[in-house]
Amino acid sequence: MKGRHLRNMLVVMSLSMVATTASSEALNYNFLETTPNGSWQLREDTTTDHRGRQTVAETRSSLVGEETRDGEKHYWIEMEMNTFKVKKGKRKPSGDTIIFKSLVAESAFKEDPANAVNNLRAFGKEMIMQSGDQDPIRMTGAGGMAESMMQAMGTEISYAYDFVGDEDVTVKAGSFPARKIRGTGAVEIKVIFKKISVTSSNTAWISDRVPFGMVKSEGESITNGKTSTHSSELLEYGESGAVSKITKTPEELPAMPNMKDIFKQ
Repeated sequence: MKGRHLRNMLVVMSLSMVATTASSEALNYNFLETTPNGSWQLREDTTTDHRGRQTVAETRSSLVGEETRDGEKHYWIEMEMNTFKVKKGKRKPSGDTIIFKSLVAESAFKEDPANAVNNLRAFGKEMIMQSGDQDPIRMTGAGGMAESMMQAMGTEISYAYDFVGDEDVTVKAGSFPARKIRGTGAVEIKVIFKKISVTSSNTAWISDRVPFGMVKSEGESITNGKTSTHSSELLEYGESGAVSKITKTPEELPAMPNMKDIFKQ
């Protein structure tokens, strides 16, 4: 695998770590009951930067398989991401389609469902990644690799959510009874010699009527003093039919590289 390709994929991985999360106590949401094997949801995420420029990402999350490892049931969660730049109201694809497929232990969904779905630190035994038409790569001990990468980048993540109340919410996928949660977070990322500091606020609506729970979210982030807004809403969902879009046999990731060296190149 070419070094630049690996590095680009690792950067995308690191950015996906900066995800708003909530504890199971705040959510009061049973992921395993609402997200059967084969279920999926398609979400649209919109970010507007301090100059008014918009980026849209469509993320399809799917539960595509189950298996037992070390005496415990595990689930394969796959996330397919496509990003677009918006100019004069028109979307233009930006970059390749990125697909993550991760094997996550059942216990993770019971203890902290939001982290298990949205945060790489919670990913389990394996992760398979594919960028565009490149061959997929497989990593074992993915959670350890993510932790190593976070240390290499000097990343610190801290989020706190509180339950606000029950509220009906309407999005493109329909109307749903939901649990409203609100929180604030802080992130610091050190890339080479530059430190990126982010503070954010976020409000999310979670429903047990849809797989993966997330129906809508909206918030604001301040990155090194520059303010951007972000929003997300559910477009479509289904309780069956999802299969993995990674069809090629993955290559095994070679010996763990020095993460600091990768980000300095």
